[in-house]
Amino acid sequence: MIASSQARVAAVTGGAGGIGEACVARLKRDGWKVAILDRNMDLARQVAERQGAVAREMDLADATSIAEAAAWVEAEVGPCSALACVAAHLENPHPPESQDFEEWDAIVRTNLTGTFRTLTGFGKAMLERGAGSIVTIGSITAFNSSPLQAYGPTKAGIINMSRNFAVSWGRQGIRVNCVCPGPTRTPAVEASYARGERDPGTMIAQTALGRLVEPAQVANAVAFLLSDEAGAITGIELPVDSGTLAAQLWHLYGGVPQPS
Repeated sequence: MIASSQARVAAVTGGAGGIGEACVARLKRDGWKVAILDRNMDLARQVAERQGAVAREMDLADATSIAEAAAWVEAEVGPCSALACVAAHLENPHPPESQDFEEWDAIVRTNLTGTFRTLTGFGKAMLERGAGSIVTIGSITAFNSSPLQAYGPTKAGIINMSRNFAVSWGRQGIRVNCVCPGPTRTPAVEASYARGERDPGTMIAQTALGRLVEPAQVANAVAFLLSDEAGAITGIELPVDSGTLAAQLWHLYGGVPQPS
């Protein structure tokens, strides 16, 4: 347990999802008092009950909802010292000429604008106190091309945004970092596998470790970067991807080596 986290408040957007709940569980284990912020309140209440947290509705696509959630955490839960921006609008693979522009607008509004509003909304009180730590969630799709035509660009934008905030707020006591998951076995992705939209075997073949990422492994990275143990770390992108980025060219040479 990280002693410096005792009794301090952390907020997790998208806390009812796979990576979100894993972050809630890990932060609770580290001694944080955790507020779950999610638009799916039925699921958020279930997660809060399982994890010993509190829950409130927040819609990343709604500026008023974000502002009200930030004010609620400060007033009802306590001064927010840490923020994990996990909530996102997901996307299924497709060619660019098949892009649904209503979905494009929803993804940009949620992932990019919503993350910016979340950082500024929760950051206001952190700036007043001169302390805080924030972790955004990017994706390895931000580093290369993929058939996620809107999702990938928004995640690339989140990386740039996180760097901007890290430097803008660094001398005011706030650290901002970005964790970039690779193929992670969340409930949403497992459902996509079941619908035949993605192939876990193909994804596993592209990893150096020969296995997909578990939500708890992403949460471990988030918890570390939010903690005082990462006190000299800001403005970074940390891939948690089972070595997918490292292995990206190996398929040109017969694939990742198998155990002998």
